[in-house]
Amino acid sequence: MFSLLAAASVIIACSCQPKPAEPEKPDTPEKPVFTLDSFNGSFAKAISAAYDTFESTGSLPVAINVDGIRYTKGHMTAMACQLIAAIDADPEHWQDNEIEPLSCTFGDDYRWNTFDPDEIDMQHIRFMAGRMLDYAKKYGAFPNYVTFPSDDTTSPGYLPQLTMVVTKHDNLMNLRACMVVLARTIHYFVNNEGKWPEKVSSWPSSYLGKTRNCPIDDPVVLAARDAALKGLPADATARQKAEAIYTYARDEWEWEDYMNTKKGAVGTINAKGGNCCDLTHATLAMCRAAGIPARYLHGQCHYSHVIGHVIPEIYADGKWWIADPSNNNSTFGTPTWKGMETFNGRYYELEF
Repeated sequence: MFSLLAAASVIIACSCQPKPAEPEKPDTPEKPVFTLDSFNGSFAKAISAAYDTFESTGSLPVAINVDGIRYTKGHMTAMACQLIAAIDADPEHWQDNEIEPLSCTFGDDYRWNTFDPDEIDMQHIRFMAGRMLDYAKKYGAFPNYVTFPSDDTTSPGYLPQLTMVVTKHDNLMNLRACMVVLARTIHYFVNNEGKWPEKVSSWPSSYLGKTRNCPIDDPVVLAARDAALKGLPADATARQKAEAIYTYARDEWEWEDYMNTKKGAVGTINAKGGNCCDLTHATLAMCRAAGIPARYLHGQCHYSHVIGHVIPEIYADGKWWIADPSNNNSTFGTPTWKGMETFNGRYYELEF
């Protein structure tokens, strides 16, 4: 006779059967954790933080602090170049050997910035950093600018010549812009787990801020901006706004013959006239007050004779437009001068 006790024994016996062995999982290497726990890494983080300062204020700090030691902008620039070289040479162990930042003189000239592309890729960033580092090791100072060759298509720094109306010019990036690009590149590396960007912006500023002769919050500037934009639809594009501001500046103000800045944006608007420097101050102030990037273009222009000239460049619809208000025959994007003898550069602020 089959008893309950026997049945229970059967159940217990069945419940104790061993489970089938689980298949072994293949060993998968863990992804290394990205850390910056060395002097080199701390310096990279300090350069990244300097770029955060640039984003909020429009300027890089004059010095940074790394492990309690103050380093100048010259040290920071050198170390950015040295870090790029070290990381490229040994991506896994670049933090193992402490890099001594070169002590180099850092000039801050605003001229010689004619670089045309709005973005620069890693190939050209490496070229730029290498040229700067070689120069600094040789002379103990940084060059005023880096030239991207336009005559050797095999060079890693090759860029086609840029055309300014009908005149060709080399692409130069001045030291100010180079340092911003380097800091921007290191910032990307630090915040993207040790990866280089494919490309970064080549702009050395947002071209939206106020300067001493180009205020963007003065009531006179704001009133002129509103007058220029009056009648545009609420959904007007940046291009429509830019062209309206340019047309207002060209038609409402008169050109006057004198040298350098005398009136600034506010004085020019009030006087309804000024020379090329002051007309450009006022045009840029209205554009920036409307949220449209704008910068100074400076060179020796061909009219019936060659003359130094300052002209607004306005960014709209993904393109920079030459917008010269000093001649009533100019149109948006097309000046009346025939080209440039020399191209001195593009500026965030005009210093004369």
